[in-house]
Amino acid sequence: MAVKPSAAIDAARLRRRLFALFLDWLTWGYVAYAVMYFLQEYWWSRTLYGFYNPLTLPGWGWPAAVLGTLAMAALCELTGYSLGERALKLERREERPLSREELLTGKAAGKPFWRTQWGVMSILLLALTVALGWHVVKISPEALLNPSERAREMLGEIFPPDFRYFFTPDPAFELRGFPYSILNLMVVTVFMALLATVLGAAVALPLSFFGARNIMGVSPAGWFVYGIVRGFFNVFRSIETMLWAVVFAIWIRWGSPLAGIMALTVHTIAALGKLYSEQVEGIDPGPVEAVVAAGGSRLEVIRYAVLPQVVPSFWAFTLYRWDINVRMSTVIALVGGGGIGDMLFYYKNEGEWALLGAVMATIVAVVWAMDYLSGRLRERIV
Repeated sequence: MAVKPSAAIDAARLRRRLFALFLDWLTWGYVAYAVMYFLQEYWWSRTLYGFYNPLTLPGWGWPAAVLGTLAMAALCELTGYSLGERALKLERREERPLSREELLTGKAAGKPFWRTQWGVMSILLLALTVALGWHVVKISPEALLNPSERAREMLGEIFPPDFRYFFTPDPAFELRGFPYSILNLMVVTVFMALLATVLGAAVALPLSFFGARNIMGVSPAGWFVYGIVRGFFNVFRSIETMLWAVVFAIWIRWGSPLAGIMALTVHTIAALGKLYSEQVEGIDPGPVEAVVAAGGSRLEVIRYAVLPQVVPSFWAFTLYRWDINVRMSTVIALVGGGGIGDMLFYYKNEGEWALLGAVMATIVAVVWAMDYLSGRLRERIV
């Protein structure tokens, strides 16, 4: 028996309502956890100086907390103050009709964001999250405002920087058997970032279509490929470039620029692949439907309906990733990735702070120039 369209719509609405209830449940559970944490932090640990034992829930405490937060979520759902519904943009049937002015202007009159229930709760949750993170991380403003004496001495030695080895190779610093200058290694670093970006974009471009839901989600096999590709993006993107640099430095050779290029390339593939695929999922479906209706193949759909919509964004993402890779390539030398970072950490270990300042100034100038150049190019492309 076929399912009626109205029944399917009601089932989809019910699923969204249940998901909104689940979001409210998570929100109230988060608030309950934060309250318990601050109670433990201030009342037991600070106010009474540890007079009482640490706060622990009895055996019935966890079920009570779970059921209590679920009851609060259900109450929000019933009274119309559900953050989950607002987040999912679910509309209630009892909402007031739009006025004539609102229909003509296309805008619904209402309170400013910070005066609505949604806005107030969002601001309170944000403030609660900041306060909770501040205490969990144990941030100490006093340590920032009162630096050590050694820090003051180091800053005094860094400025003014010593540029004697900017053009002239440093005899004490040898890479692959012959000396390098600051400018030489900076050029190497920029090309490391460029090669990593080109290689990463070349691999991420075809993979992004396999990781797009609207392209692959037409068959069970497509969904399987989509899950594999998206899983690859998430796993390889979650492993930082520094860790990839360690792997490739051991695999190839410690201090080799190729190790840094490979580390940047792997992370670039995963990062750009995710950005590309999300851009493909956000295209206008009209051209796709037109090409499919004309009998176009999957490749023709991608060529004539998808690529024209996403190519400008792809270029912008690629340029932005090049900017990121330039900055990342200056620090991967800490774990054997090669580049200007080799000289940076060499001078740091030797205590040559004036020379270190020259390397830092060069890195800042190059990153600044690359940021300006990539920004202008993105403006022209997008």
